Amino acid sequence: MSFNVNFIVKSKLIAKLSDHSYMVYAQGRFDAWCIYHVGNSVADAIKDVDVFTLLQKYTDCSQRFILYKDFLYIFDKVTNVLNYDVVEDIKGVVKKYPNLGEVEFILIFLYAGMVAEENKNKAMLKKYIKRLGVHQVLIEKMPAAIAANYSRGKNWRELKLECEVRGFYTYNNQTLLSA
Repeated sequence: MSFNVNFIVKSKLIAKLSDHSYMVYAQGRFDAWCIYHVGNSVADAIKDVDVFTLLQKYTDCSQRFILYKDFLYIFDKVTNVLNYDVVEDIKGVVKKYPNLGEVEFILIFLYAGMVAEENKNKAMLKKYIKRLGVHQVLIEKMPAAIAANYSRGKNWRELKLECEVRGFYTYNNQTLLSA
């Protein structure tokens, strides 16, 4: 979508990327936590499947484990508040990758997506839903489109169990999900 001044005024900056484009939160179909990539006078909503497709490019090499470890480093820093220090940490982490612009895009989107999930009232799994998808793509080598849509039609208890069997939950954080 081409954006207008009103879009920019109502958006919240997530990050300026190394290619001089931007990632912002703005109103989407469901809420104001939609993540847009803004550049060249165009604002495109970023979908999980787009980012998971980029992630999938790393599944044929051992770099997928490094990328997953870097994702977990960021995952541990996620709260319900966008922290620009974490964004700067991400920009430092990606410097070791040959295609740093692409990895920067992936990790900043995932960070922003997890912050958004932490702010959604009805989201029971919060940031763990992104962790499940990233794990499915990078570790299990699940196709991006399947991982991106995996949670559709499933209740949160079933997805929580999917996370538990993968070791994402400990006794301590299970109590956070009890309703």
